[in-house]
Amino acid sequence: MRILLHAGAHPTDEDKLFASLDANAPLLAKQGIALPRVQSYRRPLRQAMMQVVKNQPAVTARQTLMYGMFQDKTNIDAKILSLPVFFGSPKESIHYDKFFPDAVKHLERFCQIFPQDQIEMFFSIRNPATFIPASMVAAQAPHMNDILKGSNYMALRWSELFARIHAALPQIKITVWCDEDTPFIWSQLLRNFASVSRNQAMANGYAIFAQIQTPEGFERFKGYMQKHPDMNPLQRRKVMYAFAQKFARKDVVEQDLHMTPWDQTTVDQLSEIYDHDVDRIAELPGVTLIEP
Repeated sequence: MRILLHAGAHPTDEDKLFASLDANAPLLAKQGIALPRVQSYRRPLRQAMMQVVKNQPAVTARQTLMYGMFQDKTNIDAKILSLPVFFGSPKESIHYDKFFPDAVKHLERFCQIFPQDQIEMFFSIRNPATFIPASMVAAQAPHMNDILKGSNYMALRWSELFARIHAALPQIKITVWCDEDTPFIWSQLLRNFASVSRNQAMANGYAIFAQIQTPEGFERFKGYMQKHPDMNPLQRRKVMYAFAQKFARKDVVEQDLHMTPWDQTTVDQLSEIYDHDVDRIAELPGVTLIEP
């Protein structure tokens, strides 16, 4: 069975992804893809992984988890598990100049529970200039070092995380996207999970785009799309960019960086490093980068 693991990162898509996938549950079912309720596996899976840490057998863990998620359902070829904090809490996200230094350990334990399954990891990244302050908010951490733990924020690279995972677990396919691009690629991302063609209509395909638009702007956007239903994906994206420039909600798209001591020069440097890092990710073996 294929296991499509949405492993984070917080704070990016979080449970928005599950909500939009749930809106497409009938389509997923036709594809043989199950979307179990998060309550049926998040806590039991954490407990099962802790048993692996204690060197206790994981032989029956998969069977127990599968029954809890699906009962006696059949005709399932794949399942989607959404665990936005799979690699750790916000306070565990950075150490030793790395993102999620224990990521490989977590995935190895996961693989021990599902040894015969084909695991695919889906992961959203974010500019460290906004990821770090957002993690501070999520962790209710008043000081930046509560998140960094002495790490050099200029040394952080998402590409290092994926290269590390691929080196240890090359059988895991990795799909990555940038949180900054999410409003414009949301429908494409949902299609990737559903294993359908790029022309397949998806419910909630504009859910994230709606969140960055003013109500008036989004209503105008919907009206424009209804009048031009035959646009190809590139044309639709150009329209989205145009509406984003004109009707973007400033309270959403402008990041609050007051929790950090950074000036604009530092933010610009981090952003430039991030852009180069994304280019590096696109070249990594075993990694697929979803781009606008």
